[in-house]
Amino acid sequence: MSDPFHIDEAAQFEIVLDELRGVLIDFTTIGVSAMLVGGQVLAVESKAAGGDGVIEVRTPTDVAVQRGFSMEPDLLIDVDEAASRVDAIVDILKERRFKRIKTYRWAKQVPTGEVLLDLFMPPDADEANNPAGFTRLPMGDIALLRPRMIQVHLKSGILDVAVPDVVGFLAIKLEAKLKLRPTESKDSFDIYAYVAMKGIEVVNSGLKRDASEGPRIIARLRPLFDDIDAPGVNDVLA
Repeated sequence: MSDPFHIDEAAQFEIVLDELRGVLIDFTTIGVSAMLVGGQVLAVESKAAGGDGVIEVRTPTDVAVQRGFSMEPDLLIDVDEAASRVDAIVDILKERRFKRIKTYRWAKQVPTGEVLLDLFMPPDADEANNPAGFTRLPMGDIALLRPRMIQVHLKSGILDVAVPDVVGFLAIKLEAKLKLRPTESKDSFDIYAYVAMKGIEVVNSGLKRDASEGPRIIARLRPLFDDIDAPGVNDVLA
């Protein structure tokens, strides 16, 4: 039997990605690039690989854990590189009928509900280049070092979007889990799901390519996932 709720969420996810596609296309017209960060990276990579975008992991003990769809795009923008074009970013969002509801968060009403968009900048960005009120993202500078372009086929067209490499994604998520949201389980789940989706060999290869951040990330991962009773494992199963 089909699940109407799942179908509705799938349709909403498609709408969210279509809005993201439109925003990114408009950004290119003003010479601004943006990187998708956060949990939605998992969703778009899953969809790009032929999945439906549902974030799910299966543990070695064959326990399936599903977090569903990720509906809120987080965009990281190098505002120092964009400089005077930052104001044009705000103009584009307004033209696309997004309204600011928090300093960093924008919302757009669509027939199926609401599309939310959060805007971030690197942690060391010059505040003079931040008239739009972007939020500083810890480890955002690491994520921007090696962007990866992926394509997602939507009903409306192709979404071309930059995402962090292995080092960038894990650096951001570990910082969030260990310092920003230590009591929450979401970031541990995303880390586990990312490694499960990419595969151990791909993750190890990516970490080894970065002699600076790679060892640091490995050292931070171990206490979270090195034992069946480790905090990260408990988060995934919570």
